Amino acid sequence: MKRYLQLVLAVGLCAATALGGLAAAGVLGLPDAGLEDNAWGEVEDERIEVITAVWVDNPNPGVEVDDLSVEYDLAMNDVALATGSADDVAVPAGNSTTELRTDLEYDRLPSWWASHVRNGETSALEVDLTAHATVGPLSGSPAHTHEDEVETDLEPMIEETLAEQEGEHSLSPVDSGTGAVEPTVEIRDTDAEWGEVTDERTELYLTYEIHNPNVHPLPTPAMTGEMAFNQRSVAEWDAHEVELLRGTYDTNIPPGESREITFVVELDNDEVVDWFATHVDGDEFTDAEIRAQLAMNVDGETVTVPDDEEAIRCEYGVWTDIFVDQKSEIVREQCELLPWASPDDETLEELGATVDLTETDREQAGTIGDETVDSDKNGDEPIAVDSRS
Repeated sequence: MKRYLQLVLAVGLCAATALGGLAAAGVLGLPDAGLEDNAWGEVEDERIEVITAVWVDNPNPGVEVDDLSVEYDLAMNDVALATGSADDVAVPAGNSTTELRTDLEYDRLPSWWASHVRNGETSALEVDLTAHATVGPLSGSPAHTHEDEVETDLEPMIEETLAEQEGEHSLSPVDSGTGAVEPTVEIRDTDAEWGEVTDERTELYLTYEIHNPNVHPLPTPAMTGEMAFNQRSVAEWDAHEVELLRGTYDTNIPPGESREITFVVELDNDEVVDWFATHVDGDEFTDAEIRAQLAMNVDGETVTVPDDEEAIRCEYGVWTDIFVDQKSEIVREQCELLPWASPDDETLEELGATVDLTETDREQAGTIGDETVDSDKNGDEPIAVDSRS
C-alpha cells in the first residue's frame, strides 16, 4: 500500500511538473469563451426563456478541461433582463459549444419598454460573457461583450393610420327641421408621437388639424379607437376616457377657422409586455391592427369621420431582429373602412362634443348649400388650456 501511494504521488508530481513545464514553455494555454448566438426558448405565462450558445476554444491538444464555469448577463438600455451561469463545463480540446438557458426578468420588461420609448424606440443590447478556467498552474477569466442595437418604428405606423383620415369629409345630412344641413369636416394634417412615459404607462399623443369650412360652428370632436397586436389589445380608448392635451371638448371650431387638437391615449405597459411575449413566440413577428374614428353631435345628431359610423382600420406586419436573423421592418398590408361603435349622444353631451345650430345657422346653411367658408382665421391657433389633472 505504501509503495502504491508513493507511485500515485510520483505520477501526480510528474504530471504537475509536466504541466508547469508546458505552461512555462508557452505550450499550455487557458481556454477562451464568447457568445456565439442567442435564441428564444419556451414562452409561457410570464416566462420567456433565452437560449445562449457559447463558443469555447481549448488550445491544449489532448487536455480536457472539466472545471470551466461561464457567467452570462443580458441588458437592454442598461436594464438588466437576464443572468445565467453554468459550472463544471467539460471542454474537449479544440473548438466546441455549450448552451445556457436563462429566463428573462419578466417584471423588468415594463422598465425596458419605457426606456425603449424614451430613447426614440431604440435599445442598446449588451451581452457580457465571462469564463473562469484553471489549467495546471494557469487560471484566468477571459471576458467578452457583444453589443447591438434594436429598433422599432411603431410611431410612424400609427401616424400613417391617422393620415388615412386626412382630406375633406362631407358627412351625412343633419335634419335640422327646416331642411337638411350637411356638415363638412376637413382634416388638414395628422400626427402621432409618444408622450409621457413611466414604468406603468405610456402616453400616445394623436394630433389632428381640423378645419371648419362650414357657415356654422363645429364642435371639438371626440375620438374612439384601439390598437391591437397579435389580437391582444395594447390600447383601447373610448371617447369618455380620452383627454385632450390642450383645451376642452366644449370649445367650438368657428366657421372658416382651424384648430389643432391633440388626444391623449394611454397604453398599460403590462399589456405591452404581454404582447411582447406573443411577439417573441411568433419568431418576432406581430400582426398589428389600428382603428380610429372621430365623432361629434351637430344639432342633435351624431356625425362621424369617417362617415356613417365607420372607422378607418389599418393592418400591418411587424418584424424585429432582437435575436431572430431577419430584417426589422413594418409593412402595411391594408387599410379599409369598417363599421364601428360610435359614442352615444349622452357621451358626446357629457364631453361637450356637441353644437346646437341657431336659426341663422340653419338658414345660411340652407341658402349657401355647397358653398364653404375659407377665411381660416386664426388657422394656426391651438386650443391652449391644459385640462389634464
